[in-house]
Amino acid sequence: MRKYAKVVSQEPVGAGVFLLRLEAPAVAAATSPGTFVMLRVSGGPEPLLARPFSVHGAEGDHLLILYQVVGRGTEMLSRVEPGRELACWGPLGNGFNLDCQRPLLVAGGMGVAPLWFAARAMAERGAEVSVLFGLAGAGGYSELLAVLQDQAEAGKISLSFTTEDGSLGEKGLVTHLMPQALERADRVLACGPPAMLKAVASLAAEAEVACQVSLEAPMACGVGACLGCVVPAVPGGGYLRVCQEGPVLGAARVDWERL
Repeated sequence: MRKYAKVVSQEPVGAGVFLLRLEAPAVAAATSPGTFVMLRVSGGPEPLLARPFSVHGAEGDHLLILYQVVGRGTEMLSRVEPGRELACWGPLGNGFNLDCQRPLLVAGGMGVAPLWFAARAMAERGAEVSVLFGLAGAGGYSELLAVLQDQAEAGKISLSFTTEDGSLGEKGLVTHLMPQALERADRVLACGPPAMLKAVASLAAEAEVACQVSLEAPMACGVGACLGCVVPAVPGGGYLRVCQEGPVLGAARVDWERL
């Protein structure tokens, strides 16, 4: 059902990265880590379609969306003023299974948006949460990283960074930190670029640790009608709809060679 969410605030937390706070009581009450919402930025013909956004958090009547400007729709969203109402429907899709005690969360770039919601929720339940966060470089993300570090300390979340250019944390890919971290993990949750997710799934499988991945895919409807967001599945071929069977899927269900 389509509803409307009121923009409470837009906070820049990096170069082209924004934290959007929406007043959406019904959606906030029903959401869980890993689910997503569809937002229509414009009431006119451009852009015509709504955009999917991972939920970054839910606080009372408010819904938090962490996003990066990557195209026309998100550029328009970044200019929306507080008080404006946006068409919003959700929460949609399937979220993470949070029933574990020593989760390892692996985030690449803006994949941190849904994973941080999961990390905070599991930490509140008493889980020993470890987060590995990889970026190409720290430049432009200083405000976001400072916010995450403060929240990690407050929530007793172990947070480690990698950057490909060595500007923060260890130099290299985030998956380089996984082998040692997997030694004590009882579940892996991951979100990021497809190549990273493929590597995460492989490392988790080798360590015999259950792995869930949150996938991103172009979608027009968010409810399984348009079939624009399908990904190849195993066994036996076929496809899975990211908006319906996902966006969170068991890593073993995805045919990584055909993705």
